[in-house]
Amino acid sequence: MSFESMLNHRCDVYHIRRADESPGYGLPSSPSFSYPAEPDIKGLACHFGVKGGARAIAQNEPQADYQAKIKLTAPPGADIRLNDLIVDAGSGYEYTADIPVRIRDHHIYVMVSRRAGQEAI
Repeated sequence: MSFESMLNHRCDVYHIRRADESPGYGLPSSPSFSYPAEPDIKGLACHFGVKGGARAIAQNEPQADYQAKIKLTAPPGADIRLNDLIVDAGSGYEYTADIPVRIRDHHIYVMVSRRAGQEAI
């Protein structure tokens, strides 16, 4: 079995953007962070390793929330950074990327988290 055949999922990657905005009235600017409307990497071949990950359904109001911390595996040239938004193309779930780990020139893996509200780690 080749490594490429293991990458059986697709995901979109959004890099976090920083903008310094001043609220006006002579106040100093403060940073704000957001994700672009269009993904920076669309349809990236990847693998969500949900078998060993921590997953839970949290009963909240007004609905239950799916929370998870799982391992994402990607090809070696993938540009995944800390706090990137990773969207699973199959399910539409959104995850926040932790620090990516590059394994020689073979692959990248990164732990991704999903909470009730997406926030920077």
